[in-house]
Amino acid sequence: MIADAERVCILWAMGVTQHSNGSDTSTAISNLLLVTGNYMRPGTGAYPLRGHNNVQGAGDHGAMPNFLPGYQPVDDPEVRRRFEDGWNVPLPSTKGLDNHEMVDAIHQGKLKAMYLFGEEMSLVDSNANYVNDAFSKLEFFVVQDIFFSATCKFADVVLPACPSLEKEGTFTSTERRVQRLYQVFEPTEDSRPDWQIVQQVANRLGASWTYQHPSEVMDEIASLTPMFVGVNYRRLEGYKSLQWPVTANGADEPLLYTKRFHFPDGKARLFPLLWREAPEQPDEEFDLLLNNGRLLEHFHEGNLTYRSPGIKEKTPDTFVEVSPELAEERGIQSGSLVQLTSRRGRLRVRAVVTDRVHNGELYMPMNSSESPINVLTGSHTDPVTHTPAYKETAVKLQVLNENGENPLPRNNSRFGHPTPQRGVEVERKWKRPDYRMPGNSLVNIRTK
Repeated sequence: MIADAERVCILWAMGVTQHSNGSDTSTAISNLLLVTGNYMRPGTGAYPLRGHNNVQGAGDHGAMPNFLPGYQPVDDPEVRRRFEDGWNVPLPSTKGLDNHEMVDAIHQGKLKAMYLFGEEMSLVDSNANYVNDAFSKLEFFVVQDIFFSATCKFADVVLPACPSLEKEGTFTSTERRVQRLYQVFEPTEDSRPDWQIVQQVANRLGASWTYQHPSEVMDEIASLTPMFVGVNYRRLEGYKSLQWPVTANGADEPLLYTKRFHFPDGKARLFPLLWREAPEQPDEEFDLLLNNGRLLEHFHEGNLTYRSPGIKEKTPDTFVEVSPELAEERGIQSGSLVQLTSRRGRLRVRAVVTDRVHNGELYMPMNSSESPINVLTGSHTDPVTHTPAYKETAVKLQVLNENGENPLPRNNSRFGHPTPQRGVEVERKWKRPDYRMPGNSLVNIRTK
C-alpha cells in the first residue's frame, strides 16, 4: 500500500516514542519512507508530533543537555568558541544532565540545588515516588511556574511566571515553523515573563544583562546560530512565519531535503536496527499491562484545564479503562473502586468498562494530581533519547468492595452523538458578519 501510493507522509506521537524502543521504531518508520521514495517531495516525509506546544522551540533553542541553540554540539570546540566570544564567558566542554539523570544525581548526593521552570516534574516524570523523594533531598530548590503546582510544594523559593498570552515571544511547530506571539493581557499581580525573571536572577548573581524585549534575545540567538541567522521579530510581524533554516536574507525552507540530505555526499543513510524486548513485562504477580496517555478534554496533567469548570464537569476525575472481558472475569463494573499496584507504587481509582481496551490491557489518563499515574510507572527509558517508557507498566489489580457512580458523567462526549466535521472549519467563523480579524492593532506594536 505504501509502496504503491504516489505520496505518503507518516505522523506519530507518544504512542511510539514513549516506549523503551521508541527511537528504534521512529527510525524504522524513517527507513520505510526512505526505501519507498517518500522523502524530498511535497506531501511526503516523517513527522514525529510533539506532546506539548513549543516543545519543538525548546529543543531548537538549546534546552537539551548536549546542545547549544540550533542543535550545535557543546563538545564541538569551534561551536563553543563562537558562543564564548558572543557571551564573554567560558563554557563547559562536556554535556550536562537531562532531568532523569539529575534525579539520579540528587539521590547519589552529587546534585544539591535545582532551578526548574515550566515543568510539573513531580507528577509527569516517570516513577514519581522516586522523583519526589529526590526533591525532598535537595538543599535548595527554586520552581518558576504560572500556578502553584505539585512540584512547588517541594520548593524553597517559588517565582511566579506568566502564561503565553501575558508575554511576547515565539512558538515553533513540528514543521519547524517559527511564529510570533503577541502579548494580549497584562501579567497578573506580581507575575513576570520568564525572560525577565531569568535576567533579574542573573543580574543578582553578577551578570549585566540589559535586554528590554524578547526580540533582542532572538537577535542574539540569530547572531550565534546559523539556522536562525535570518529570523527576527520584524520578519515575523503580522502573523508571518518562517520555517528554519532561514538564511540571512530571510529565505526559509518549507520542505527539507529537496536536493540533498545532511551528509557530506548528500545521500541519505539507512540505519540498521535490532529488535529489543521491553524490559518490563507482565508476570504471574503483575499480570496486567497498563497504558496511559492524554484525554480529549484535558491538557496533560490538568494544571490548566482542571481550572475550567466546564471542562472539569465533563471529566471531574481520572479513571482506569477496563475491558469487558476482564470486567466479567473479576466482577468489575463502571464505578467500581480498584487498586492498581506496580513494582513502584499503588493508587486507587474508579473503573470504566469499555471496549476501547482488550483482555488484560488497561488504560489510565494522566490527568490527575490526586491519583497520578506516574506513581506506577518505572524509570526505564529509551537508551538513545532517555524518553521514559510510560507505556510499559505491569500492574496487578485488586477489586475493592465499593461501587460508586461512573467516573464519566452522562454529559461527557462519549455518551453523545458527535457530528463529525472537517477539522476546526475556521472559515465558517471568518464569514460571520460580526467577525473582525484580530491582529491589526497588534502588528504595529513596537518591538523595542
